[in-house]
Amino acid sequence: MLRKFGIGLVAATFALSASPLGAESRTFLITARVPVICQVQFRPAGAIPLDNTAVPLGEMREYCNAPGGYELVVNYAPGTMQGAVIVAGEDQVVLNGSGQAVLTRSTRPRNRARLLSAMPGAQGFDTDRLDLRLQPMGSIT
Repeated sequence: MLRKFGIGLVAATFALSASPLGAESRTFLITARVPVICQVQFRPAGAIPLDNTAVPLGEMREYCNAPGGYELVVNYAPGTMQGAVIVAGEDQVVLNGSGQAVLTRSTRPRNRARLLSAMPGAQGFDTDRLDLRLQPMGSIT
């Protein structure tokens, strides 16, 4: 039964691909462009510890389809957060007060969720805002 089906399928394929003699042949080139999308979504956590250990900030979902990968950048008020540590999964960065730091670099497209937490610096949390941004790396062709 399987053998008969295979032979019938091959015959049908040849019949469909054959064109009558003298018929005009046409070729079409189809291209598609996929836009680069990099986005980060954040869902805040509810519990905040009272000591100087890591403070859970919430869950972060990052999605970026850039072929060359992306960077996850943390923006904050310049002159604040010196010595604070921002942690996302296995990645972490110590903030130096510049107002911007790269928390993650990925050399490929990714879609993942990670927990985000922070440990205060010597001045504690002296700003009320951290902005997370994904930016594509490399050239897009």
